Amino acid sequence: MAEQYNQPTVPGIDRKRIALVNGYIGSGKRIRIEGQVVDVSILTDHNKEAWDPFIGLPLSQLRRIRPVQDMGMSAVRKPRISVQLVPWPSEWDRAMPEHLEELAVPEAIQEGPEIHGEEDGFFAVELPGEALPGKYLVRIMLRGSDSIRQSFTDIARIGAGIQQMNQTDTAIGFGRAIILPEDYEGTMVTSDIDQTFLDTKIESRQGLLNTLMELPDMKKPLAGMEELYRVLAGHGYSLSFISASPHFFRRTLMSVFSRHSIPVDSLHLKYLMGTLNQMVRKTVQTVLNMDDYLSQGFTEALDRSMKFMGSSLQSLFDQVGYKLETLLRMRVHRPTGAREVLMGDDTESDYFIFTFYQCILLGWIHGDRLQQYLYRLQFKDREALTRDAARNIVALAERNLQTHGAINPVEAVWINRAASNTTDAMRKEIEDSLPSQWDQKPDFEQIRFPEACEGAAGFAMHAVETGYLKIEEAVRFLHELEGKILKEKKLDAERIDTIISECHVSEEEKKKLHAALREHRSTHQK
Repeated sequence: MAEQYNQPTVPGIDRKRIALVNGYIGSGKRIRIEGQVVDVSILTDHNKEAWDPFIGLPLSQLRRIRPVQDMGMSAVRKPRISVQLVPWPSEWDRAMPEHLEELAVPEAIQEGPEIHGEEDGFFAVELPGEALPGKYLVRIMLRGSDSIRQSFTDIARIGAGIQQMNQTDTAIGFGRAIILPEDYEGTMVTSDIDQTFLDTKIESRQGLLNTLMELPDMKKPLAGMEELYRVLAGHGYSLSFISASPHFFRRTLMSVFSRHSIPVDSLHLKYLMGTLNQMVRKTVQTVLNMDDYLSQGFTEALDRSMKFMGSSLQSLFDQVGYKLETLLRMRVHRPTGAREVLMGDDTESDYFIFTFYQCILLGWIHGDRLQQYLYRLQFKDREALTRDAARNIVALAERNLQTHGAINPVEAVWINRAASNTTDAMRKEIEDSLPSQWDQKPDFEQIRFPEACEGAAGFAMHAVETGYLKIEEAVRFLHELEGKILKEKKLDAERIDTIISECHVSEEEKKKLHAALREHRSTHQK
């Protein structure tokens, strides 16, 4: 008798509609919530388990997600949503409830008007009214979609037997919001990610490809950085992260932060497809309006188009426009007296961005002069900004001046020496790239120029120098670094002593730290 064949069981595949939220920390008068509505592929069993509401993943997948998986996320076209602000119950600080979307949480104290997201699912809304200082839950409510194409796509999936989890008038995403008092004068840390927090191999094409395939456990922090962020957060300093990594890295990066117990108040990533879509739209507009396009002469029109295409392609990889715009937008929504510490690395443009950001906030350059400078900027011989990007930065600069006045909130700029630049070399490169003409004569004594830091040890040194860490904390931290690897070399006691000696801080501070570290080593042998 022939042996009966048993067909293997194939896991059911579903789609789930979720909203990914950046997070917010800032003023209660100017609350801005940003995010994206997407459809993600899941196994049927994932619907039965608890999800992390802020990462948008089932708990079983927190250490199994890879960026390459989220390259296939489907943006929901023109989603209709409303954004709610809900009081954060104190018991949630101890443990978050499971299945938050099904829980009867407190009623929203604030709800924005129903808004229509973009074609790519992105949304941004400024909530009306004023919220009192405190911690809140951001709840994204799905109301529907205004896209006929999206509606037909949803129907087609159901017809194909795919269960589409996208009921309307339900919560599809959550975020955290921290409302600060208007007179807040505390410190807010904003950090880059690659080569500042994570040891990302971005110097080669293979390294960049590898980052797409890495699980959260494979993304390794630079020696000691995860602990440094936890120490800073323990002092009450908020932590926001900006990266030019693509938006589909979000769930993987949030899983990395969660794994290392790093509290993230907001995470801002770059949307690469937006630039490509803009290039397509511009090309179509040019073809459909050829007479207008050529009205100022063929040569000028061609030059303008080549500039747009060149800067658009370059902006896929450059960071100046994206990070400047993000920093300025974040600043608009912060209390005027809030202070900032900026952390980055020297492999790209962070040190220039963080310096020119201060010049803009001080009102030294604005309007047409700022727009023309940005449009022609070639930092490190790169064309980074389109005219539209330059206009956005000009508009945000004006709004900051109207909201806060000409104030520099930056207290310190710390740059990891991933490419081994010195403080003096970075400053010279910055000065050579700054505008030759200003709207107001600059006083560079008001600028906090970047300080070169040798990894977490260098960051800790400058944190002591500027009063953000106590010397005994830095000593314990530096001692714990011993034995770890930085730039493929062991951080032994001798190397850490050398880092202290070469650090760009006062000689008095170096002597104090050397003495305290020697004493600590003598009583805490590893």
